[in-house]
Amino acid sequence: MIKATDIAREFAYPVKNVTVLLSAMFIFLMLEFAAFGSLMGLFLAFLILPSLFHYLMRILDARAKGKEPGPLDVDDLYWFQGAWSLFMIVHVAVTIYTIYIFGSLYKLAGLLVASALVAAVVPASLAVLAITRSPLQSLNPKAIGGLIGRTGSDYWILPTYFLLAGIVMQWIGSLSWPDFLVELIGFYLTLVFFSLTGTVVAPHGFHAEVGIYDPVEPDQADVDANLLEERTSVLNHAYGFVSRDNRAGGFKHIESWLQRDPDPESAWAWFFDQMLRWEIKYPALVFGQSYLNVLLNDGDDVTAVKVMMRCRHENDAFVPLADDIGLALKAAEHCQNQELIDFLRSRV
Repeated sequence: MIKATDIAREFAYPVKNVTVLLSAMFIFLMLEFAAFGSLMGLFLAFLILPSLFHYLMRILDARAKGKEPGPLDVDDLYWFQGAWSLFMIVHVAVTIYTIYIFGSLYKLAGLLVASALVAAVVPASLAVLAITRSPLQSLNPKAIGGLIGRTGSDYWILPTYFLLAGIVMQWIGSLSWPDFLVELIGFYLTLVFFSLTGTVVAPHGFHAEVGIYDPVEPDQADVDANLLEERTSVLNHAYGFVSRDNRAGGFKHIESWLQRDPDPESAWAWFFDQMLRWEIKYPALVFGQSYLNVLLNDGDDVTAVKVMMRCRHENDAFVPLADDIGLALKAAEHCQNQELIDFLRSRV
C-alpha cells in the first residue's frame, strides 16, 4: 500500500538524487536552447530528444526495480539505442491528439472525459512498456488491464496525479510567470510522474515475470573471470614454448596477446608475477626487462623501481636492457633508492 510519505518522497526524488538532477537539468537546458529555433535549434532538438525519452523511461524502469537510473550517457543521444523507449513518442502524440479532438468536438465535457480516459490508461501503458520493452505489449489491453488489476487501488494514484498535474500546469500557464519557470515546473512534474509510476509498480515484481534482465553489458565479475581464463591459457601456452627451450616463441606469444588485452597495464604486471612463480626464474627476469622498458617509457618510476628490486631479489646480477639503464638510473634517483642508484651507476 502506497502511503502519503511515499508519494512525498517521490516528489522530492529528482532533487534528492544528484545524478538524476544533473542529468535532467542538462536535458532541460538543452531543450530550452533548442526552443530558440533556427537550424541549429532544430539540430539540437533532434540530438537531445532521444535522451529525454530514454532517460524518462530509464527512471521508470529503475524505480520499478527499486534501483537508481544512473547518469545520462552518450548512448542516450542515439535514436537507435534502446529504440523501445522511443515508443513513448506514440503515447505523447495519442494523449495530445485525443484530448484535442474530444475538446474540439464536445467542449468542456469532452475535454474532461478524454483527460480521464487518457489518465487512466497511459500510466499503465508506459509501465508495461518499461517492464516488457515491447511497444506492442504496451498497447495490449490485456497487459494494461492486468497491470491495473495487479496494482489495485495504488494504481489510481497515477491517474489522479496525471490530472492534478495537468490542472496545475493549466493554472500556472494562466499566470504571468516567465515561460522558463513554467516550463521548468512542467518538466519537474514530468520527472515525478515517471518516478512515481515506477514506485507504484515496484512491489509487484513484474520484471521477474517477463524475463527482462539488466546485463546489457556483461557483469564485471564475469569479465574479470573470462579475462583471467584467457590470460592463463596464454601463459600456459607460452610455458610450453619455454619448457621446450623456445623462449623467444613463448615471449612472442605473450607479447602478441598483450597487444589485444583490454587492460595491458595490469596484464604486464600479471604475466610478470605469474612467471616469477615458475620453478625456473630466468624467463621471468628476461620478461622483466621488457616490462621494465614499458614502465620506464611510460614514466612510471615507482613501479619500475619495484620491478627492478623484485628481479634483483631473484638474481642480484639483474640489469635493465642496455638502452634503458639511463632511464632506470633516473627512476632510482627519483625514488631515492640508494642501493639501486649505486648498482646502476656501476653499470653506466
